[in-house]
Amino acid sequence: MSSESLGGDAFKFEMSGLSDGYIAIGFSDDTQMGNDDIYICGKNATGQIEVQHAFSIGRTRPNGLSLGDVQSIMTSFNNGIINCSFITRNPISTQSKAASNLYFIFLAQGPSSAGQIQKHPRTPFITPQKVNISSYEAVGGTSSTPSIIKAHGALMLIAWMTTGSIGMIFAKYLKNAIGKTLLGKDIWFQIHLSLMVITVAETITAFVLAFVAVMGWANDAEAHAVIGCIVMILSFFQPVIAFFRPSPQSKRRFIFNWFHALNAFVIKVLAVAVIFLGLQMLDPSPSRWMVKTMGGFVGWEALVYITLDANAWLKKKEKYEDSHRKIKNEMVLFLIYTCGNLAFLIALLVGIGKS
Repeated sequence: MSSESLGGDAFKFEMSGLSDGYIAIGFSDDTQMGNDDIYICGKNATGQIEVQHAFSIGRTRPNGLSLGDVQSIMTSFNNGIINCSFITRNPISTQSKAASNLYFIFLAQGPSSAGQIQKHPRTPFITPQKVNISSYEAVGGTSSTPSIIKAHGALMLIAWMTTGSIGMIFAKYLKNAIGKTLLGKDIWFQIHLSLMVITVAETITAFVLAFVAVMGWANDAEAHAVIGCIVMILSFFQPVIAFFRPSPQSKRRFIFNWFHALNAFVIKVLAVAVIFLGLQMLDPSPSRWMVKTMGGFVGWEALVYITLDANAWLKKKEKYEDSHRKIKNEMVLFLIYTCGNLAFLIALLVGIGKS
């Protein structure tokens, strides 16, 4: 986009970009969406390119404004590239202060439907500092995912790909592989407890970061946010219920065992779904390699679970077990799983860092 001061309060703006729906420029006092003066160049209900004026409140679809004192409008759509230029004498207002010439500039593109703009699929380009739109200067912009969102995604990956998954495996398959105690409890239980407490702490932290990033609950919250809240609620109650579990000798112990296991399974399924949805938001590349990598992880984990189940079934069929064997099959499979788990995790963390 470009801006040119024509004297007085008149500016000429031009914007162009590859899009099948709309492109838009926004003028903001900060690098967060909300309280921004926006000009949109996009398709109307008949498919013609037109200029629209809008104002954003929070992270929802901007509210349309009258075009006002806008003249000399020129539009085109060629080879997938939308181009608009116009002269405006409308004061640029972000409501938090009187109009000035210093703003962070946003440049976004996205789809539209029946003349209504839809959510942009990737983070807008944003100038690294405020720009004086009446002076002569050239500035670049970035569309990097905000660091707080990267931290949110990284914590959720670590929680439900690694610490949570390993903690579940210890509880389900490694109870008999480590026959020692620590602080009066079986070592497998102490490891399971520690890993799941860490997982819940990571989930809570990631949950808080997401709300801080959007400064509350977004009115246009999608499946990722809704399912994420469900994961947070179930994760919070899992250790609380475990704290009040009946003793192993209690007749009601089986109720806790079934509920604890079922709730863990539901949390894991929903967490994986949330991660898939989150990676789709962070990975705009045509190859969608991050989503495919997560799919590879799910396949890897399923293969390991099947192998561990098969190993447990075969052990039940054996008449005796070699008590002199130092390393049991379960531990070998666990070590293999952990190496693969970390490989997938590191790949996705690198992808989030570069998003």
